[in-house]
Amino acid sequence: IDPNTRTLLLFGFPNVGKSSFVNKITRANVEVQPYAFTTKSLYVGHTDYQYLRWQVIDTPGILDKPLEDRNTIEMQAITALAHLRACVVCVLDISEQCGYSLQQQCQLFQNIKPLFANKPIIVALNKVDVRRPDALGPEEKKLLEETFVPENVMVIPMSTMTSEGVIEVQNTACDALLSHRIEQKMSGNKVENIMNRLHVAMPKAGQEVRKPHIPAAVLARRAPGYVKPERVQKLERELELELGDDYILDLKKHYDLPNPDDRYDDIPEVWEGHNIADFVDPDILTKLDELEKVCCSYPHSYSTNCVALKTT
Repeated sequence: IDPNTRTLLLFGFPNVGKSSFVNKITRANVEVQPYAFTTKSLYVGHTDYQYLRWQVIDTPGILDKPLEDRNTIEMQAITALAHLRACVVCVLDISEQCGYSLQQQCQLFQNIKPLFANKPIIVALNKVDVRRPDALGPEEKKLLEETFVPENVMVIPMSTMTSEGVIEVQNTACDALLSHRIEQKMSGNKVENIMNRLHVAMPKAGQEVRKPHIPAAVLARRAPGYVKPERVQKLERELELELGDDYILDLKKHYDLPNPDDRYDDIPEVWEGHNIADFVDPDILTKLDELEKVCCSYPHSYSTNCVALKTT
């Protein structure tokens, strides 16, 4: 467990669905059984939210009894709640299949509330696939309002069986912890020393209102009565459909060369074991022109040989 990283800490009565929630949102594989106290130690899973790594801690179930009467397994959860800086996720079993009534679960929240002072808290009403929040009686709804509304605690229904609301609980808890950590940093003394050195300059808007620049070609196309010119050059696909089996893909016809007749010259890359590119003189045409001029000053036989040499 990293005490300094972003952490989601689960707590609640045994068999309310804490381990199932951890298995849903992390890559952990915590044992889940239909009986109480399956989790006997702290289990850590990791998940990602907003490109940040988060650790999710599954704690053993806690019973509502005095601190001195708790066993070693329960004290692990109590210690984690008291000392870890995390977002606390209280998992409640709304269906009461865990063996504890909704009133007992709310009472447990009230009794251990001092342990997570100055920590963001999220309440997850689990097993809504068995019993919907709308099916609660008036007394149970009043109990939830009296327990969580004064504390400004957000209550989110979810079901680890159908995955309903699981991601919402995760995202809400992560956002709550990020906001809480930012508030703590902003309330410290270090922020005041830094803010005194900062000045945010806001540029003033000019008096001149600049109109948007639209090119003339675009305006011409927007004009009424504009007729789009037909495309002159055919696509290779159109040529292929037109010629059928006689079509041959010619990639050299689009070569941009000073002399179009040079497009189809057969120039080998290797000749007698030598790379021709190593022996190419970029000024060969200029030198040949100079050679031709020199040859023209000689008798006719020499000039003919120079022209033949240039052609070669």
